[in-house]
Amino acid sequence: MRVVICCLLLILCIGCEANVLHEQRITVTLQESHPWGEASHRPLWHTLVYTDGEGTRSSIHLIEGQRSVTLTVPRDCLTVFCAYPLSFLHPYGGFYHPGADDSVTLTQEQGELAKLLLDSYQFNPEAVEHINATYLADEVGDATLLDGKALVVSLLNGEGIPPNLRHYEKLEVVVSDIPSGYWVPERQSQKPFWNKWGEAFSLELEGGLQRFLNRESSLCLSLYVDLKKGESLSSLSKAPPW
Repeated sequence: MRVVICCLLLILCIGCEANVLHEQRITVTLQESHPWGEASHRPLWHTLVYTDGEGTRSSIHLIEGQRSVTLTVPRDCLTVFCAYPLSFLHPYGGFYHPGADDSVTLTQEQGELAKLLLDSYQFNPEAVEHINATYLADEVGDATLLDGKALVVSLLNGEGIPPNLRHYEKLEVVVSDIPSGYWVPERQSQKPFWNKWGEAFSLELEGGLQRFLNRESSLCLSLYVDLKKGESLSSLSKAPPW
């Protein structure tokens, strides 16, 4: 009986040691409160999605007002994080590198680059896991203003940053015929604005989908911008509940 117990304890100790050698406990924190949460005086909930080192992605729900969570991640490869407000808004992003501190801060500034890597992870997990994301972020700059598709294709092929990677200027978009009110952007890099019914005004926008909330009218203005083509589309809908 003693022999059996000793064997079980030995197996347990070996298993624990293996986990310590290959996994790391880290704390992931959202740096900023969301502009919509500040405008409504009600914090948003988030869906945190991250690479798991196994070629798939894991996710966890963060309740309203929850700004941090402790997770176990692989020690020996890059882990990419995206926290999506209300599960679909512009994400907060960040990265854990092997040997780094046991805390990761997610920001909107790194959200677009993290999203590009997270969305492409399933196509070539090994290539994504060996990227130096901090160096990549420093080299490419604002990922909302570049050709993200060209960047991802080059990275997944193991070719690094394309020498001819295109960067774009923000696109000026004229908006008109939307209800009066105070419109709050989902992105920290943009500014809220007032407008009157029928009034035309211009916005300088980054690439991709971006939304503005009119809390008083419970409306959401969505603007999709294609910087490569210099085109934009707009739509108006009911604001998402939370």
